Amino acid sequence: MAQQADGSRQSSATASPIGGPPRSTPPSSSGVSLSPPPSLDGVVRPPGPALLSRWLWVASFVAGIAVVVTTFLARDSHLDRLKGVIANKLPDGDAQAVEGATAVVFLGSLAMLALVVAMEAVLLAVAFRRRSWARWLLAPVALLHAVVTVITADFVVAPGGEGVLSTVLLAVQYVLAAAGLILLFLPSTTAWLMSGRRRATEI
Repeated sequence: MAQQADGSRQSSATASPIGGPPRSTPPSSSGVSLSPPPSLDGVVRPPGPALLSRWLWVASFVAGIAVVVTTFLARDSHLDRLKGVIANKLPDGDAQAVEGATAVVFLGSLAMLALVVAMEAVLLAVAFRRRSWARWLLAPVALLHAVVTVITADFVVAPGGEGVLSTVLLAVQYVLAAAGLILLFLPSTTAWLMSGRRRATEI
């Protein structure tokens, strides 16, 4: 506080030389700002087709894993039926060879289906980090998925009414995966994925 000649006091923050402009109060150094924080350019909400694609893929994964789990739990009946099929294809094979081939075909079919689902899940997660190349890898994996689905239907699914549930799940899981893949190539989804690549090149 500065004391004037008449005894009154004047704030040092507003005191100024005679005839000069008033001095402004320096800004507070408390570090608290009332302005809104800057927007995060890296956080961009996926468009509707991309979100729908993700849900279709997730539903496909659930159906595929359901086929693997339900078939494995009923493996005794499937192995007995498959053993007769392989015995007809290998008439000269002994019982041990037929049993070995049966186990390889049965477990191999389920393992391939589970592996394809896992590969698709990883690539989908990468794609939703706005990596456009992941969807291009999903395309051949989806074709492999179709082959594995046919193999599983031929060798693992029981014919007739016993295999209706597995047949429906196999068909549904591939149709959902194919629809999800198509949605990843729509223009709005492509623009969203490409924006991630452009931002990566700018950093």
